Amino acid sequence: MSGAAAALGLSIAHPALSQQVTTPSKDIPPEDHDAATLTARTDDADHLSIEVMINDQGPYHFVVDTGAESSVVADNVAQALGLAPVASVLVDGFSRRIPAQTVQVDSLAFGPFRHKNLTLPILPRQYLLADGYLGLDAISDSRVTFDFAGKTLKIEQPRDPSRRHPPPGTSTRLWASGSSGRLRVSDCVVDGVRATAFIDTGAQISVGNRALKAALALRGGLHSLGPLILKGVTGGEILSEVIPVSLIKLEDLSFTDSRLAIADVPSFDAWNVHNRPGLLIGMNFLRQFAAVTIDYRQKSIRFELSEAPPLPTPGVRINSHA
Repeated sequence: MSGAAAALGLSIAHPALSQQVTTPSKDIPPEDHDAATLTARTDDADHLSIEVMINDQGPYHFVVDTGAESSVVADNVAQALGLAPVASVLVDGFSRRIPAQTVQVDSLAFGPFRHKNLTLPILPRQYLLADGYLGLDAISDSRVTFDFAGKTLKIEQPRDPSRRHPPPGTSTRLWASGSSGRLRVSDCVVDGVRATAFIDTGAQISVGNRALKAALALRGGLHSLGPLILKGVTGGEILSEVIPVSLIKLEDLSFTDSRLAIADVPSFDAWNVHNRPGLLIGMNFLRQFAAVTIDYRQKSIRFELSEAPPLPTPGVRINSHA
């Protein structure tokens, strides 16, 4: 494992006092449906982005980030829309905290969903590498399906999880806890060490915290595969250490022959995983599945196996149907 990984892990502290912008249009999706299947684009970091309308203009391509507290907009998009800064905030990113201006957005729409009167931080396009990011403030009342096999992203009103009946052994549903969209899976075991896991679709690489590494070291046999630099959308870098992990179990879902970057990134604090072993599941694990569905109201996460995972590792398997 080499190179750099990007993740948002964005949160906003209390207020402190393609490089081209897409051509605007007036094509607003109807609002009388409860679901939308949107074609998703993939960037160099394996993020999924969808088309978003801002103040009835766009579409703009926003990365869907389940690890970000707040949605953000790129500086070139804000400038093109004539959005004047209204205040300043401190933005906690993956690797550092920086001051940022905010803008007032009258409406932000994707598919049939429309959010009104949002205050969004502005971050440099060179950090985001996208028109913006959709965070938990925009998706935490919905059900989101990352369909990697079909290259689509479906956002819909939460539904009764019993309505779908995939073939036995091809999918599993995990129950989570948490509030405000910050869903945690407590039934997680990493090579015999109990940990708390959460999903971050803004993270390219899966990360364990140092408390997890310390607990694994006590069991013996732990060794390093080398360093890895993690980069965030607020700039800056974190030096992490890559370790091999034989088995990660989340209830009846298993990851085998895995690798984790070890670093105490701010996301662990945001999910209230402080000095306890924690696991951030990023896109390198999630893309091994045909689809991953996060139902924020039901507080459940469904994984559907892929017939042909894109990478040889980590391996994934389901021990029984849930």
